[in-house]
Amino acid sequence: MTSHSKRTKAAEGGHWYDRNGNQIGQVQNITKPGLRNPTVRDAKRMDWGPGITSILSMLAAPALTLWKQSRTADAAVDLLDYLPLEAHGDSSKITSDWREMVIGAAGDISRTSAAEGSRIHAAIEQSYCDEPFNESYRPHVEGVRALIDHHCGEALELHPWLPEQGVAHPMGYGTKADLHSGAWVIDFKSKDGDQATLDDARTYDYHWMQLAATRAALEHSMDIPFQTQKCAIIYVSRDNPGACSFKEVSEENLSKGWKMFTGLLSVWQAKNDHYPTWCDDGEQL
Repeated sequence: MTSHSKRTKAAEGGHWYDRNGNQIGQVQNITKPGLRNPTVRDAKRMDWGPGITSILSMLAAPALTLWKQSRTADAAVDLLDYLPLEAHGDSSKITSDWREMVIGAAGDISRTSAAEGSRIHAAIEQSYCDEPFNESYRPHVEGVRALIDHHCGEALELHPWLPEQGVAHPMGYGTKADLHSGAWVIDFKSKDGDQATLDDARTYDYHWMQLAATRAALEHSMDIPFQTQKCAIIYVSRDNPGACSFKEVSEENLSKGWKMFTGLLSVWQAKNDHYPTWCDDGEQL
């Protein structure tokens, strides 16, 4: 049996970073034993900056919203047998208990999908770190590596791949680059579907913002010339092992994404009244 690394990918959303690009984990609870997720109050006290995902949450994500709505519909269909008979044909008689059951089941589906995506992502990361990984995800890993070699192979000799690189930007935010080199910045997104479904998928403005902001942070933190790195999203199938698709993002869309991101960052900082001291030497955007 293959031994597995203890490396795990942190859950998406709500991350904080220090000025050196170190991601902040949970903090000690003051009022009771145990740990808790850090808050804006902690970030102000400790001089941390928000992660990119927190900033992007200022903007609606229609594709994600539609996916969540679809999972709620799936859960409702699965739980029809639990719907009170008197509610059939009369929605006014649907009980609050049944509604809560559906909402809870939809949340379970979302969490299960997210957990599987995190495990796939961790296996890919472990592979690029030359660490052992869960063998059940070998088709996912080999599919992604073959795809990257095909599209980015010419860059490998001069620029080795670095996974999960934590970086901070002097505008006051931090992030982790899923995979990058001096020539490419790549972000992995898990998705249900076969190869045809993934090939038909497209990128959205929040992908452009995430990649552009990550690339800019890498430029400042690692002395990599701006706009010399190409950017791509790789969709990896959760339910069809080995199916994956490479989507390069154009420079035009990255430029648009950067403008959108810096605007959202200004909104986030103003809304939360939080500007780390390392944010442009303490100056606001």
